[in-house]
Amino acid sequence: MEQDRQSEFYCKGFFDPAPAPPPPRSPGPEWARPPALPWPEEDLAAAFRRARGAFFRREAEGFSLAYPLDCRAPFPLPALFCFARAECLAGRGWWVFSFGPEGLPRFSGV
Repeated sequence: MEQDRQSEFYCKGFFDPAPAPPPPRSPGPEWARPPALPWPEEDLAAAFRRARGAFFRREAEGFSLAYPLDCRAPFPLPALFCFARAECLAGRGWWVFSFGPEGLPRFSGV
């Protein structure tokens, strides 16, 4: 079934078989490029350094990272695949990861 490209539920990155769109400027006004982050484990810090294109949002109980969702690109943080959620932000698909204040991942953004 062909996804209706005019639908409000259509997000670039989820269903496009076409070449990847240009890198997004931001998933929204509250997102910025990440500062130095408090990674408690070197594995998390190394995965973060390898993955490109992250955006950062501070939250009351920690922070979130968003990466553009592109089915043609490698998953941004493979060690944390079960903690990611796919969201449509600013009309585009994003992988969103939620972390507590200490930099530990939170399941489903809770």
